[in-house]
Amino acid sequence: MKPDPVRLLADTYPLFTTVPSRFRDLDTLGHINNVAIGSFYEEGRAHLNRTAFPAETRHANAMRLLIADTHIAYLAEAHYPGDLEVGAGVLRIGRSSYTVALGLFQNGVCVGTSESVMVNTDGEKPAPLPENGVARLERYRLREA
Repeated sequence: MKPDPVRLLADTYPLFTTVPSRFRDLDTLGHINNVAIGSFYEEGRAHLNRTAFPAETRHANAMRLLIADTHIAYLAEAHYPGDLEVGAGVLRIGRSSYTVALGLFQNGVCVGTSESVMVNTDGEKPAPLPENGVARLERYRLREA
């Protein structure tokens, strides 16, 4: 699956976090391992979720967010040592879920993209996102090219 070309541009993402690569992330060829790449996306997704839903917001609305689905597209090799920049934004918002879009950049080059569907639950089944939660997510929509 090839990502939309706009997803390869850093300006598309409203939030960024920097994650340093680690020696333990390397594969036998000296590149960052494709399984380790998932942890970089995790940091970006967590940054967006913490920014959109600070602890007091999650607790006041009894929110319980779970990952329902994740996809990763590998576009280029990432290297150690060096920082990776993870861009994050909201792609879609539904009744009880939303999709986080992520772009992974190293030295200004997009090395991959990811999407994760987050579902709000009541502990047993999907629960509607609170109205103020939807408004908070809207602030972090992906930008148009």
